[in-house]
Amino acid sequence: MTKLNYSDALNLAAQIAKRNISVREATEAAIASIERQNPGFNAVVAERFDAAITEADAMDQHPPEQTGPLWGVPFLLKDVNLYSSVLPTRFASRFFATAQPKGDSTMVRRWRAGGLVVLGTTNTPEFAGDFTTEPLAYGPCRNPWDEKVTVGGSSGGAGAAVASGMVPIAHGTDLGGSIRIPAACCGVFGFKPSVGLNPLGPWWEEIAGGLDADHVLTRTVRDSAAALDLTAGPDQGTRIGRQPRAGGYLAALEGAVAPLRIGLCTRDAHDRSAGAAQVAAAEKVALMLESMGHVVLPYAFPVEAQSGPWFDALWTVDVLHLVEERARELGRQPEHDELEPMTWAFLDRAKQLSALGLLDARIKMTAVAHAIGRSMDGIDLVLTPALSEDPHH
Repeated sequence: MTKLNYSDALNLAAQIAKRNISVREATEAAIASIERQNPGFNAVVAERFDAAITEADAMDQHPPEQTGPLWGVPFLLKDVNLYSSVLPTRFASRFFATAQPKGDSTMVRRWRAGGLVVLGTTNTPEFAGDFTTEPLAYGPCRNPWDEKVTVGGSSGGAGAAVASGMVPIAHGTDLGGSIRIPAACCGVFGFKPSVGLNPLGPWWEEIAGGLDADHVLTRTVRDSAAALDLTAGPDQGTRIGRQPRAGGYLAALEGAVAPLRIGLCTRDAHDRSAGAAQVAAAEKVALMLESMGHVVLPYAFPVEAQSGPWFDALWTVDVLHLVEERARELGRQPEHDELEPMTWAFLDRAKQLSALGLLDARIKMTAVAHAIGRSMDGIDLVLTPALSEDPHH
């Protein structure tokens, strides 16, 4: 079981399907790993271990032919964005400390229907609003590779949980790097799908004006593809959304890849270079891709891709909405110490935003997207470092 704690999710599910181990045994091994390691790493901030074991026992009664490729795999939800019927979503905020479960978001329902066993929720900055994971509500999450080094954010708890072997797969959210940054800091795989491929409903149509996409952090690419097969596809009744790839994403990994034209970029839209180690890593990957028959070309982000106030406008208004919704539930506004200083600053900024200002932000986002799209004419993808510098102590 110790070896299986560090296998990927598909291998673990295959062992369950072959009846080499039971769902209960896989669940208990993950729980034991969390109980052993979490006091040091603080990756998991809420748990439902007894209920998960009961669910695992029921899942063991299903015949293998009625299960899917991720059946019986232990899983953790992130404490923002999505809701579940089994655990509250508290946004790492003391103002939400007594929040109650709200029901399963569509992605959560699809994960559970596919056989993922929810064990708890993971640490995140308050309202996922930072690139480090050190909320006052839960305390800092620590990196399994070096406890003095940041796990990144905002899906820092998920990154630490997967890297440490607590679970092989965990929910993450990504607006401006919140899956990719902790994946890079923790040495796991993080993928942000195209916005709209994974549904955010039914409580949200879109998050941050359409900048956010939820998915998972994993140890392997194939696990991420298998998870996308579970969740991809529009929500019922949604006005937006993308249809999943015909044939599925896991199956696509087995197919041959035709030579690609790949743009290599180690400078951001402000023409600032990534650190020496990050540049060297990107160039190393570029050489590997060329040895596989792909064409690597220099690429530069257009100046229009520079971030600005429009970016913060799109997501801080969501935080204001959540806080006001919670205030109506409680019949009072938050006390000063129930929100972090940075959140108060976000709220002040969002309150000053006019309807016209919000529309201007959405139009600016669209203009940036179009500029990036035009800049990629003639290339298939862009290769960049995930981080601009090494994770700091």
